[in-house]
Amino acid sequence: MIPVKLRIEGFLSYREAVELDFTSFNLACISGANGAGKSALLDAMTWALFGQARKRDESIINNHPSVKAAVVIFDFDFEGARYRVQRINPRGKPTTVDFFIEADAGEDRYWKSLTEHTLRETNAKIESTLRMDFDTFTNASFFLQGKADQFASARPADRKRILNNILGLEIWETYRDAASQKRRDFEKTVKSLEGRLSEIQSELDEEPQRIERLKTLKARLADVSKQRQERASILENIRSMLAALDEQSRMLAAYQIQIDIITRNRGQVLETLSTRREEKLSYAKVLSSAPAIEKAYQDWQSTYHALEAMEAVAIQFRQRESLRQEPLGIVQAEEARLREALAGLTQQHTTLLESLNELETLTQQLSTSREKIAIANQKLEERGLLQAEAAHLQTQQAEAKAENPRLREEMNELQARIQQLQAAEGVECPLCGGPLNTDDRKNLIENLQQDGLGLGDRYRANKKLLENVEEKLSRIGAKLADLNNVEVNLREATRQADQLELQIANLTAQQQAWEKNGAPRLAEIRTALETGAFALEARTRLAEIDAELKALGYDLEAHEKLRQAENAGRDAQEQLHRLETARAALAPIEREIASIENQLVNLEENLREMTSTHDEAAIQYSAAQAAMPDLRQAETALYDIQEQENQLRQDVGGATQNVVALESLKQRKSAMLEEREGLSQQIADLKQLERAFGKDGIPALLIEQALPEIETATNTLLSRLSHGRMSFNFVTQREYKDASREDLKETLDMVISDGVGQRDYEMYSGGEAFRVNFAIRVALSQMLARRAGARLQTLVIDEGFGSQDAQGRQLLVEAINLVQEDFEKILVITHLDELKDAFSTRIEVEKTPLGSQLQVV
Repeated sequence: MIPVKLRIEGFLSYREAVELDFTSFNLACISGANGAGKSALLDAMTWALFGQARKRDESIINNHPSVKAAVVIFDFDFEGARYRVQRINPRGKPTTVDFFIEADAGEDRYWKSLTEHTLRETNAKIESTLRMDFDTFTNASFFLQGKADQFASARPADRKRILNNILGLEIWETYRDAASQKRRDFEKTVKSLEGRLSEIQSELDEEPQRIERLKTLKARLADVSKQRQERASILENIRSMLAALDEQSRMLAAYQIQIDIITRNRGQVLETLSTRREEKLSYAKVLSSAPAIEKAYQDWQSTYHALEAMEAVAIQFRQRESLRQEPLGIVQAEEARLREALAGLTQQHTTLLESLNELETLTQQLSTSREKIAIANQKLEERGLLQAEAAHLQTQQAEAKAENPRLREEMNELQARIQQLQAAEGVECPLCGGPLNTDDRKNLIENLQQDGLGLGDRYRANKKLLENVEEKLSRIGAKLADLNNVEVNLREATRQADQLELQIANLTAQQQAWEKNGAPRLAEIRTALETGAFALEARTRLAEIDAELKALGYDLEAHEKLRQAENAGRDAQEQLHRLETARAALAPIEREIASIENQLVNLEENLREMTSTHDEAAIQYSAAQAAMPDLRQAETALYDIQEQENQLRQDVGGATQNVVALESLKQRKSAMLEEREGLSQQIADLKQLERAFGKDGIPALLIEQALPEIETATNTLLSRLSHGRMSFNFVTQREYKDASREDLKETLDMVISDGVGQRDYEMYSGGEAFRVNFAIRVALSQMLARRAGARLQTLVIDEGFGSQDAQGRQLLVEAINLVQEDFEKILVITHLDELKDAFSTRIEVEKTPLGSQLQVV
């Protein structure tokens, strides 16, 4: 944040409107008498940005009756953009705040509003834009009057919070909230999946009932299909009888035609007689083969009955063979489980061997870390000796500085006495008034001169001592500066050693666990697989079933040969049918031949016989017509049974679909279980991320990483401000007051050392404490300038010089000039006239009857 322009009216001591333009300088001193309104300028900035100053509510309004409201308009640059905050507190009314950003509109520029609906939301908008609150802002860049020690005197938890905000680590809380929300979303999805899985499982539990219903429907369908076939056969027979009746009708007509033909042409009768005689010879031929045909038929019957017996044995064999599946499945499943366990243990052993290969490397690294610890401890001891030596030298320095003024005063007194004695004339001592001769005076002068020489030697020895002490203290300070980070190195080496010892212990424990449990189990599984010593009960059952199958004596090859023989002998049945037909037809053929021969003798007799035959056929036709069944009734019965069959087929199709749907449900269940497992893993990962993004996770690590940088920058500046006698470091862990606890408490304590040793912060003088505060706060701002670019580019020091002596003030001025390049704006507030000339630009504040006024000179 870089201030650009500040306009104040009716705020604290500023009654009339004043405006301060910051663009004309980079470093300026705000000077003026106490109470003139210097610090009110800083209060105006913090009140505009955060609504906070030294006073709150209407107490920030100027108390003159003509003032109706406190108004502050503050323009500033931040990360490449220019912003304006206008905050107004009317007397007796709520405070209002407006937030703007400067935007382009073609060639013109205008203020675009960023103001939210409420005061709270607008304040939050400003804080989110700056990414810091009032405490963080003032701790990072403002040395407010009376609050220079705000960071140093804060509790360790508050220091951590301030560092958290300064470093912009609040984004990790946003990440944690996002991970938490995503985890809750996944948990809702898992809950929904579990509900759907429960529904699917309810349907899968119906599988036995669905299969049984399908079986029942199929049996009913088979029965109804059989009935339909029977009724169709009856209908077909009726239709055949109708066809036969039609045939008899046509036969009557044929007889009539035949009579006409016989009458016209006797030759046809002769031809018919010849044909019948040939048929008689054919039937006789068949009858001559009767013994062979009957024997072949008997052989086929024997084969057929043998095949039926073999089929019965085959059914028993298949039933026994189906019993093998259950024990066989148990044996195969147990073998698969053992092989899976074997693969897992083998992989575990391989992984352990790979890890043990790193043991030697870890041991070497542990040895190196222990060497670093020894070196760090040696340096700590060396630093203690140097600090003791520096304390001794400082004691000598202080004694010499205190003694030399006294020695100079005594030498001056001796010189004055000698001069008086040398100038004295007469017999009286000019010093004591007693009698004094020439020899006495000479001896007295010599004694005084001798005393003066002794004092001079002592004075010169002290002066030389002071010169040597300064040089020695400078060398010791340089050495101590080199040893500032020894605790950090010791902590890092100790932490690495602890981690390596833990890794080595873990590897050793894994190796012992493997030798105790894993290796014996691996050998046991290998032996079981090699000898088949598993699923013994199932193997015994399988052997029993195989013995039963062998006892049945079923021969698949013999069964197939019988089937082929039976199929080949089916012609004997047809030949027997033809033999029986020949036996039945021989006598009628002979009678027909006799009839035809009679026809040839006498046409009249033949005609009468033919007429008799015609009449007989007519009688048969009438009888067949009278005995004909009802065709419509047979068709209706067939249609009814067909409708029943169609309905059953639909029911079977529906039941089949219900059974088939179970497979789809099983696949969906498997997919959902896999999805639930994946979501559960993601939930576990998100929980780890929540812990990592929490205040004890990554933000804590980032703060720990930032602490050495802050310590280094603080010590660099503090060493310059104290001539190398003071150093500073953070302590992030300490023991609990409860001695029974073995772990350490997380903290953020400050340890400050000077030439004498370590002391609590409260034990240092005001000047020393301000130097420490100044070094820490500048280090924080410098770190932000390096890490976050333009987030904080302003440093303000309000009345920090009063606690310093002349040398301390000079050192602080030098330090300010030293860090000037790190900040765009540095403002120093002081009421000391001797410091005004140290700064090229001054903002002089004066208290007038019209309120505070200012001018830049």
